[in-house]
Amino acid sequence: MSDHEDRMMGTAAHRLTTAYGGLVACCAQLPLPIALPTGAVTNLEMIPAVRRIEQLAEEQPMPEAQQSALYTGAILWLAAADLYRLLVEEGYVEARAAGVLGVLMIARDAIHDLGTWLLEQSS
Repeated sequence: MSDHEDRMMGTAAHRLTTAYGGLVACCAQLPLPIALPTGAVTNLEMIPAVRRIEQLAEEQPMPEAQQSALYTGAILWLAAADLYRLLVEEGYVEARAAGVLGVLMIARDAIHDLGTWLLEQSS
């Protein structure tokens, strides 16, 4: 891989981890908390945990906009994880790498919006 490709892959992996951390923080503060694996977790642990968020989002006793933010953050994180896996298994493709980062930006915004709402509820 070129230096650019290595940087893009590193950035994608870092942002996947960071977005997962945001999901962990938000899920711990939900009206019905969802515990997620923390610490040195692998994709094999993260992916089923995030799928669980997606399945439980609608059951959270909170407004529809916040349920949607939780669901959006989870499904877009899963989409980015799938794209990242393709990069690893099928080889680097610039558009796919950019897709990972773009999808994660939208997921991060949804997670941030949910986190802001959750903080407002606790004050």
